Amino acid sequence: MNSERVPSEDSQLAILASEASTHDKAIACQKLVYVAGPKSVKPLAALLADAELAAYARSGLEAIDDPTASRALIEALPKLEGHRLAGAVNSLGVRREEGAVEALRALVDDPGKGVRTEAIAALGKIASPEAVEVLKRLIPAQPGESRDAAGHALIAAAARLDPETASALRKMLATAFPSGPIHDAAAL
Repeated sequence: MNSERVPSEDSQLAILASEASTHDKAIACQKLVYVAGPKSVKPLAALLADAELAAYARSGLEAIDDPTASRALIEALPKLEGHRLAGAVNSLGVRREEGAVEALRALVDDPGKGVRTEAIAALGKIASPEAVEVLKRLIPAQPGESRDAAGHALIAAAARLDPETASALRKMLATAFPSGPIHDAAAL
């Protein structure tokens, strides 16, 4: 890409701080995906509750290779609701943020927040030992959406685990789900 056409982080942050249109701010967030660094975290985090810009801001935060981006997402969780909360949870999964496991566990345990399935999926993407333990405790529960979501998340997590741990996890899932897609995936 021609360096003259690559936007600077500062120029995009200036747009976010201005009275620019929502469209222009959305485009700035999209461009920040390619150039954002730690100084973009605070301006992007400020948009996480914005009805029109939250998804764009999350994309920018997902791309920042700095722990402050994950902290901003975790700190935003109690302030968000609905699809904006679900999006932040998903972003933590995309970032595979091990530091988010406790916050995600709390969301799994609070069905009133409405993001239980999203939190379960994020834990599967994170696939840390702590995340796997949170998911495993959902398997003995009554059959239902959360149990199935945990089974699918554990299948995804197994792909990121060491072979011995993954094999034991798949064996547990094949036993817990005697038939169906989770059993079939675990048996592979």
